[in-house]
This record gives sequence, structure tokens and C-alpha cells, in this order.
Amino acid sequence: MSSPISTSNSETRPNLNLAAFLGQIALLLDKMIIPINSKISIISYLIAGILSIPIVCDVLARFLFKKSIPGIIELQEFALILIVFLALPLVETKKENIKIEIFYSRLPKWLQHVLDSFIYLLSSVVFAIITWQTFLQVDKKLGMVSHSLGIPVSIFIGIAALGSLLLTITLISSFLHSTVNVLQDGKWFFLLIVLTLGIFVIILPQYANQFSLPIRGLALGGLGVLTLLILMLLGMPIGYAMCIAGYVGLLLARQNKIAAFSMMGIAPYYSTASFVLAVVPLFILMGELALYSGISTDLFDTAYKWLGRLPGGLAIASVAGCAGFAAVCGDSMATAVTMGTVALPEMKKKKYVPSLATGCLAAGGTLGILIPPSVGFIFYAIITEESVGKLFIAGVLPGILLALLFITYIYIFAKRNPELVPRGEVFTFKEKIISLKGTLGMLILVILILGGILSGLCTPTEGGAVGAFGSFFIALIRRRLTGEVLKKSFEATAKITCRLFIILIGVGVLGYFLAATQLPAGLAKLVSGLSVNKYLIFAAVCILYIILGALMNVIPMIMLTLPAIFPSIQALGFDPIWFGVVIVILMEMGQITPPVGVNVFAISSVVKDVSMETIFKGIFPFFLCMIICVILLTLFPQIALFLPSLLF
Repeated sequence: MSSPISTSNSETRPNLNLAAFLGQIALLLDKMIIPINSKISIISYLIAGILSIPIVCDVLARFLFKKSIPGIIELQEFALILIVFLALPLVETKKENIKIEIFYSRLPKWLQHVLDSFIYLLSSVVFAIITWQTFLQVDKKLGMVSHSLGIPVSIFIGIAALGSLLLTITLISSFLHSTVNVLQDGKWFFLLIVLTLGIFVIILPQYANQFSLPIRGLALGGLGVLTLLILMLLGMPIGYAMCIAGYVGLLLARQNKIAAFSMMGIAPYYSTASFVLAVVPLFILMGELALYSGISTDLFDTAYKWLGRLPGGLAIASVAGCAGFAAVCGDSMATAVTMGTVALPEMKKKKYVPSLATGCLAAGGTLGILIPPSVGFIFYAIITEESVGKLFIAGVLPGILLALLFITYIYIFAKRNPELVPRGEVFTFKEKIISLKGTLGMLILVILILGGILSGLCTPTEGGAVGAFGSFFIALIRRRLTGEVLKKSFEATAKITCRLFIILIGVGVLGYFLAATQLPAGLAKLVSGLSVNKYLIFAAVCILYIILGALMNVIPMIMLTLPAIFPSIQALGFDPIWFGVVIVILMEMGQITPPVGVNVFAISSVVKDVSMETIFKGIFPFFLCMIICVILLTLFPQIALFLPSLLF
């Protein structure tokens, strides 16, 4: 009996010694990097908070004095670099990047540790290359200054390189921690496999020209996309997976390591420094400030007093409140959580059946990305180069239609099952009229944003700045603007922006690879050449998006799939604005369906005593309502196109 024990100890002791040694290195890196990441992120938060001020000043200057302030576009582009790259390392430190955990979370702990080692090793290698190449870009751009203000561009490329360096060190620390876990689990053999794969990626540039793959063009592009999906399903953050797939794909597609390396250095700065993209943090900040200003509570209170006495009145009021809050918040999960926090306690008090109470809010949250302003439409416009203003206006009637479909179902259910959804209290007409003041904040923001865009007074980006400024003053007037509120709003804005922009950087790298393989153009040509009815192809696209929506968040899905699918849709003759509305609805369907259903998780976090199965059960009728909405839009596209044709 003693021999096996002795052998086991002799094998385990070196593993534990190595684990202890690597753990010490990881702790030293943490002590060095975490304080730096935390301190520089404060600058990012502050800039995210004041980003709207120069833009609002420029809009006012044009309106009052017919003159524009020079350099505003450049300031916003440089500000985005600071926001993203000064907070990105801390986002990784806190493991807050967007990833798909559907399979990863179900794996045994030891296998999760092995996958973590694989993920962090590959990510460390690729971001080390990005850092190196971005620093080289600093040297290449020395002497280059911005057009209006004459600010050296190399300074901000250097900041992007510095942020990438800190991110790389953070990833190395994470790799060491996960390696320690693998060794402590006794799975050293799997660690060898991980290290072998990492070494392969490291030496690939040296031997890329010697690879003679039998596939090229579309086939290579398809293989790259398949690799990307596998990496994401293994739990790798989506932005990192795109960078890795794009980098390796470029090496194999071009067989030119210099070109591939150059693209890695170009992507971080030029995928971030864009005035158009400034709309993202601006709308996020507006939504955060609107949340803390109490707009959601006021909207629900108004809706309840007017609609609460109807059959299913509390649930109907919740959907109406979601529709109202969607007009000041462009995110579905934020809408669901915010209105859920307000409405669920009331429905619980009235003893509403839990499936309907939670289902209507999870589904109602989807209106957040359909009714403008919508982050989903913004990213659709960025990828497809369509008008953000047209997309915003196109979403209005479909958003109202979908809300009415939800309300119709609730009403029918309540009429048939009155004991499951009791009616609300009776309010006098005077009380109802007085409650309308609760919609004032929302109406002001809608007028500021959509009114400004439609009148031509401001662009969508400037509309976001005006909306953020308006939210600030609404919170100030209501005496809800404290230092803690500002801190939370600024921090959330910067972090959410970082999580989205790392995906944009990944899209940039992946886009170079897809362009080299000509996959998007090839798919468009292939699809347009099929001798089948275009609506069959459209139906297939719809099913694809419903499936993908169940696996990942809306924004990553838009950025990942649209470059390949949009040319095909155009080639088939579908209107791009109409398709934008449909695609957002399809994506939101995925946000309430298993196995992921992020809105369901969001509602579950608000009401912990209701099972996930109960919430998913309550979702199904609303899912059918969304299918009906898509069918109606397909049969009557003018539902989406009428207002844009009228106003543009």
C-alpha cells in the first residue's frame, strides 16, 4: 500500500511547488498592476461623465451664433481613446468582458481552469502582439497632428498602446492564476496541451509563409468563422476571440506576416477614435442618469393610475412603463431590470401569477432596444452605414405595435383568468391628470433627442450628448443628483463602453481577415444567385438570428454577423432600414429564450423567489407576439417605413 502513496506524493509535490512559485509571480504582478489599473480608470470615468459638455456647447454655438466650435470632432475622438484604453485593463481585472458562458458554466471546475489557462495564454500572446505593433505605430505617426487643433496623434496612439500593455500584463497574471489552479487540480497533462497550442500561435508568424493550406477564399473565411464560434463557446471573451481568429486568419489568408502585424497595430486606435462612435457612451450615460433621476418610477406610477384598473392592469402598466422608459434608455436588460425593480413588488403584493408578472417585464424590456433611442440601431447603422435618424424613426411604430401586442395578450389572459391577475386600485380623474407630470422627464428627453435630430439641429451623436445633458439636469432639478449617483453613472458608462469597444476592436481585426477572404461579398453573391424565393432565405436568416440571440448579447451579434449577412440582404432587394427594424426584433427574441435569455436572468436577479423555469414559461406567449410582429412587418413593411419616408 505504501508504494502507490509514495508515487502519488512524488508526482504531486513538484506540481505543488511549481504552483506555489507561479502563484507568487502572479501575486507580484497583481500588486503592481491592479493599483495602476484602478487609478487610471478614474480618468476614464471622469472623461465619460463630461463627454457631452463640449458637444452641447457646439450645438448651442451653432444655434445661437451660427458658428461651430473648432476641433470638437477631434476632441471626442481623443476622448474615446482615453475612456476605452484607460478603463479596459480594470474591466479585465474584474472579469467583466462580454462572453458566452452557456457551455463553460456547465463544465467541471477543473476543466474550467484548463480552459481559462488556454483562453488567457492565447489572449496574452495576441494582445502582446497588438501592444508591440501599436507602439510601432507611435513611431510611424510622429509629426502627424490633428487637422483642426494640431494635437500630435502619436500621443493618443501611445495611450492606446499603454492601455494594451496594461491589459496584456493583466492577462498574463490571469494566465498564471489559472495555471496554478490547474496544477493544484493535478491536471498537468492538460496544461501541456494548452502550452503547446500557445506556442503554436507564438511561432506561427515565423512559419506562416510555409503553410500551404488546400483551402482559400470563402472556405478559409468559413473556417475562420467556425474557429471564432468555437472559441466563444469555450468561454473566451468575444472581443478577444475575434482578435485571435482575425490575426491567425490573416496570417493564413495573406501569408504575409508584415501585413498581418500591421493590421494588429492599426485596429486598436482606428476602431476606437471615431466621432460617430461617441454616440455609444453618450446614450449609455443618458440611460444611467435617467435611471437615477427616478424617471422609471414616475412612468410606472402614471401608467398604473391610468391602466391599473383594466383586467391585468398592473402587467399592462408595466409594459407601458417599459415602452416609456425605452424612450430614454437604449438597452433591453437595463429597461427590464429598472421597471422590474419598480413593478414586481406591486404585482407580488396583488398576488399576480408569477409567470405572467415576470414574463411581461422580461419581454417588455425588449422594447428598450426597439423604441428609439436604441443602441442596437446605432450599431446597426455603424456596420451598415445607414442613417441612424431613419432607423430611430423606423423603430417607433413597430415598437408601439409590439407593446400593443403584449398588452392585448395580457388583457385576454386576464379576462379569462381574473383570479390570477387581480385588478388594481381605482383612481379619480384628477389623480390621473396629476400623475401625467411623471411623464414630463421622458417627454423632455424625447423632444430634445428626436426633435433635435429630425429638425437637423443636431446629428445622432450630438443628440446623445443633448440627451445626456438633459438627464443630468432632470436629476439635478429633482434633487436626486448626489456625488454617489454621478460616480456610479460615470463608472457604469465607462465600463459598458469598454465592454462594447473591445468587441469593436475585435471586429476591426476580424474584418481585415474577412475582407482578405472576400467572405461577405462571396456570400452575398452566392445568396443572390440562389434560385429560391427570397422570403425563404429571409426566413432562414430569421431562424439564424433567433438561435444566435439565445446564445449571445445583441450588440456582439450585430457586429459579428452583419458584415456577412447585410450584403446578401441588399442583393435580394430588401429595404435596409426595414431589415434593421426586423433584425433588432429578432435579436431581442433571443434575449428572452432559453438557454441564455439575458433578460430572464435580469428579472431573476430582481425576484429571487421565482424559478427560472417559471419565468421562461411566462415568456412563451410574448415570444409568439414577437413572431406575429415580424410577420406583420414582413406583410406590411410600411409599418416601419412610413415615418422615415414622411420625415426624410
